Amino acid sequence: MPISDIANYSVTENLPDGRQVTIRAIRSDDKGRIADAFREVSPESLYRRTFSAKRTLSDTELKQLTEVDFENVAALVSVMKEEGQDRIVGGGRYIRSGASGGVVTAEVAFLIDDAHQGLGIGSRIFKHLVAIARASGITHFEAEVLPSNESMLRLFARSGLPVAQARTRDSVHATIELSTTEKSMQTADEP
Repeated sequence: MPISDIANYSVTENLPDGRQVTIRAIRSDDKGRIADAFREVSPESLYRRTFSAKRTLSDTELKQLTEVDFENVAALVSVMKEEGQDRIVGGGRYIRSGASGGVVTAEVAFLIDDAHQGLGIGSRIFKHLVAIARASGITHFEAEVLPSNESMLRLFARSGLPVAQARTRDSVHATIELSTTEKSMQTADEP
């Protein structure tokens, strides 16, 4: 997929509760919306995602999050119309991390604000990241997940993609093969 197509990626989907979510490429003008969204996430959710409970983002971190090249880093946000405003309620990204012997890996991560968890938004973001990664030649996603982050581990397991897990006391290292079988992603839209 050409970088320009990824940078302009946008799709609107219906959620099980009837609301719509737009999943689109992150833009540099999203800095304020990302900062607002970050403040809406509970310390527990932040810890599950970042392994820390940091409550604010620096200007440098906001720039790093919103100004991506869509070649080595691809980032999507989920946007919902609430009280007449477009509001970022979640996001996900992958960062290309290596290549060896025909295997091209990227680290994947995402975060959904607490009020919008359980609606299938994370699954939808993951589905679109997988499609973009496949089109960009990435063959595997990797993720470091806290063992207590059952919703993330369940999302990977229900994706229909082959998942290998290496567990330690402190984390789960998940490797997701981005195979292109028909079964892949068939259940990804389920909350």
